[in-house]
Amino acid sequence: MKKTLFFMLTILFISCKNDTKEAAPKEENTNQVTIAISSKNLDSYLKFDPELVEYDITGLDKAEKFTSTALSFPLKENDFDYAKSTDFDYFTAKSFEIAAHTFKIILFNTYGENDGKILNIQLNSYKDEKLIDALLLDCRFTFETEYYRNFKIDGNTIEIKKISVDKLDFNDNGDIIGNKKVNDTLTEVVKYQINDKGLFIKKQ
Repeated sequence: MKKTLFFMLTILFISCKNDTKEAAPKEENTNQVTIAISSKNLDSYLKFDPELVEYDITGLDKAEKFTSTALSFPLKENDFDYAKSTDFDYFTAKSFEIAAHTFKIILFNTYGENDGKILNIQLNSYKDEKLIDALLLDCRFTFETEYYRNFKIDGNTIEIKKISVDKLDFNDNGDIIGNKKVNDTLTEVVKYQINDKGLFIKKQ
């Protein structure tokens, strides 16, 4: 009787063990995106010249020429419509891949108001080495107004904070009479999503 009971318990234990193995969930390859890049990661490449009141690019050695396609390619969030110039090369600071698309963060100077020099940080999207979309992450200049942006790329989400600082005080004739006691600061936040086609889609 004891032998029979022991045999039955053994069979039951083995059966339960096999059921547990079969019920265990299978691991799935979710291929999650873990990209995390912000303005702070590029601070070391920006050098401000207090005498000329403009930004230069430093610490990046490989300068590249813009192609004719890149010069005329539409640039999202280019609020001031500052065009690229053949007078300046560009530098690639970061690159990463999401699915079948390659993304590059490039830095370059160009001309702004009254031919003053500005600095742009741009995110490009490529499919099979072909440029398919472009987004202006940062634009920095100091004319009558100081303007810059802070950005954050988290996976396939992009957040851009635009900051405009008005420091100058004017009289009724429009002449500069000094600096304001309290700066007027305006901020705006825009968000984009990188879709499955590698395009930057603005979120409402």
